[in-house]
Amino acid sequence: MYHKVAVPGAAAKVRSHYVHPAAFDRQLQLLRSLGYRSISPGETRAASAREIAITFDDGYENFFTQAMPSLSKAGLGATVFVVTSRLGRTDEWDGGIEPLMTREQVLESAKQGIEIGSHTSRHADLTAVDPSIAREEIFESRQFLISAGMSNPGFCYPYGRHNPAIRALVKAAGYPYACGTQRGQNDLSTDNFDLHRINIRADTSLPIFLFKLLRARRTRG
Repeated sequence: MYHKVAVPGAAAKVRSHYVHPAAFDRQLQLLRSLGYRSISPGETRAASAREIAITFDDGYENFFTQAMPSLSKAGLGATVFVVTSRLGRTDEWDGGIEPLMTREQVLESAKQGIEIGSHTSRHADLTAVDPSIAREEIFESRQFLISAGMSNPGFCYPYGRHNPAIRALVKAAGYPYACGTQRGQNDLSTDNFDLHRINIRADTSLPIFLFKLLRARRTRG
């Protein structure tokens, strides 16, 4: 799980979310050298030891300018969960410092083979808002993506927060899967609407990155 591939500016918030572009390139090169293949998060419950879902939360513009060219060069894909009503604006939930992808950039990313999913309409904490607002956030964002040509988008909970009622809404909206932020690997016993991920941070060195990969392979067998 990534957020930003960029060098943080002086005013940057949550600096741990910034992975340096050179570090990201080294991580992708390692994946390729070890023979990994990228898949959708929705496929991870039955993934082999050398299949991996690379995900990005929020849909930052630096995905389009930094991460996507590196992914293309490495021959790997990714899934980006976008905040649909904030396209072309900034991350208002995180200080409004970083620009988000525009609608045109999202469409171009999809054209280049990137899977586009929903991170709600306005990045609301779905467990803290009125149920009617939560439903709006979940359903409207899916409708937007469907109308933009995304045939079966997945979902990702803002802040990783959800509960049985929220998961039921996501299922009712028609999403095929949903990702949280709980650390760990997925297998056939994992709830398809609470998929686990591994966080990659600014301080994730290449040896630690490799350790996380090897631990995942041992888990999958």
